[in-house]
Amino acid sequence: MAQRRSDIVDEAHAGVYHCTSRCVRRELILLDPRRRAWIVARLEFLAQHFAIDVVAFCAMANHMHLILATHPEVVASLSDRDVALRMVTLFASHRMHSKRLGWDYETALEHSIAAMLSSNKRMQAARRNLSSLGFFHKLLKEPCAKLWNREDKVTGHCWEGRFKSRAVLDRNATEVVAMYVELNEVHACAATSIPSSTWSSALLQWQRVCETIRSVCEDCASVNEDPCERLLALRLEPVFPCRRAEGGGPDASAPPPMFFDGSVDRAPSLLHYIDRLDRAGRRRRPDKAGWIPKSQPDAVSEAIASVLPSLLRGPRRVRRAARSIASWWSELREEFAEPAPADSFNKVARSALGEARGSCYGSKESIAREALRRGQRRMVPVWSSA
Repeated sequence: MAQRRSDIVDEAHAGVYHCTSRCVRRELILLDPRRRAWIVARLEFLAQHFAIDVVAFCAMANHMHLILATHPEVVASLSDRDVALRMVTLFASHRMHSKRLGWDYETALEHSIAAMLSSNKRMQAARRNLSSLGFFHKLLKEPCAKLWNREDKVTGHCWEGRFKSRAVLDRNATEVVAMYVELNEVHACAATSIPSSTWSSALLQWQRVCETIRSVCEDCASVNEDPCERLLALRLEPVFPCRRAEGGGPDASAPPPMFFDGSVDRAPSLLHYIDRLDRAGRRRRPDKAGWIPKSQPDAVSEAIASVLPSLLRGPRRVRRAARSIASWWSELREEFAEPAPADSFNKVARSALGEARGSCYGSKESIAREALRRGQRRMVPVWSSA
């Protein structure tokens, strides 16, 4: 018997969830790169208006993985007008009004906002929906299904039932599950490295490393700081963070719940995470055809190599900073080697999409704590660390 969504997803509290969706009959509906690009663009758009972070994602030819962090506390802090504006923007009803009644854009927008503010019932539903996984998936999957049915001149479902969701209860589990998600293209032989994982959030995180290397070398050249320390301070963040307040970006001072497991903890170093991801991708799995070959340089070294030629054409201090980062990383990478994450990753890889009936990932302590908070006798894990 299938589990109720309410037994897995706690809409009243912030949480992190691994969501999977398959195409109907496992058809290759997403094989066209244009469609996967549409999915990525839509995820970025939705994150700007929902109170949901897109932590990681991977769009494959016949299925899709998302790691989403819900923030009902963000919705509670929004004004009624901000909630109405976000909801109206998501549905774009003001555009229909402007076409039908001949209004200009601003008049139609204000009319739609006023109509929503006038109904308490609609406002309550809007606040609930802005941090709802189900509503997020509805606005992600329904438009593309209609669009692709028109393109293919067919009718019917594009997606195989409702999405699956499993709670991710602590930071270590979030990192391990994110690695599993972001290595899907590598394991399916659709990519041979982190930079070639085109339809995965791993590419966007790797590009963040490239951009930071460039900016750090240029900035440290002018203020005489250590570029290596600045680079190591770069933290792993959601690939598409939600907008916390009207007209502002994400609140960097508040630790996101995906890095909260009993005490306030800083997000891990992005360099450390990318290196662990690269090492995990190099391990051969008996159930998967693909892996990162030994001939491929590690992901961070490849990021440094990609920006090094342009930096070496800059001023002397920029060249010195770039060379120091290259030599520093070759020494530091040996210190990053850890045997524990490999075992954790393999356990998740074996069970994440198998016959496991569990509803969460996490340590035994975090699972017991979550069961106690929810008032449940126990929670069955898909995977649990020791």
